[in-house]
Amino acid sequence: MTERAIWEVRLNVYGSITVKKTLRFSELKGLIQDDPFYSDIEIKKNRTLSGVDATVTAFAPTNQLAREAAILFFGQMLDAIAIEIDQPLYLNFGVQQSSSSINTRHDTLRRVEEEEWQAAFREARFLASTETTFLRALGWYRKGLHTEDPFDKFLAFWNAIEIVAGKYHPPIPPGRSSGSKSQIWESFKALWGECEYWPIIPNELNWIDDNHEMRTTIAHGIQPISIETISEVAGKLEKIQQVARKFLMEWRQQKLLP
Repeated sequence: MTERAIWEVRLNVYGSITVKKTLRFSELKGLIQDDPFYSDIEIKKNRTLSGVDATVTAFAPTNQLAREAAILFFGQMLDAIAIEIDQPLYLNFGVQQSSSSINTRHDTLRRVEEEEWQAAFREARFLASTETTFLRALGWYRKGLHTEDPFDKFLAFWNAIEIVAGKYHPPIPPGRSSGSKSQIWESFKALWGECEYWPIIPNELNWIDDNHEMRTTIAHGIQPISIETISEVAGKLEKIQQVARKFLMEWRQQKLLP
């Protein structure tokens, strides 16, 4: 019996996206040059719900390992493409879900071209081999896009910012705390200069402190959930999403190579 076989794994991606026609192409999995394996990819419209259906080939000894490999491979690509098109993308693992993000049929769909899918696969492969921390931040950003819980959404966008700043921040000036607030502050300055020039939040000197406090409150359950708390968090979501996306996009373009 063959130790490893080629499996076809079927996945469903839900969201306000579509493709013009069924796409078929191959993508290199990993960067192991002495044992390269190309995965055959097929992406087509979901005829019932909003989103696309995908078939991914995987090389593995069992169907379970093949499915896990395909989910990781395709999921990392979705992390890379979600921030580019800025659309919620939910990868269904084959388990019955009741989320409205799955059951909703959208009337306006973002058409994703073949070149965009291929570029996202290349970007995910590069980040998985050289910048795993940044790829993890993209995963949090995608979660922020598709989750419906306002607290989870806030935490996901904040985590995306905090993870990148924690890994790549410039040196913290002497006498300043070396914690995450200082790391984010110095990272924003490295991209945008002084606070008065920060996009989206110019002159908002307390923005980092206020959102860090909210993050602590949510994550540690310090404050009981109330209508007022939900309203306060919901009011922060649009801005923190915009800041997170701009920060991640520009850090990738300006600070990471190639």
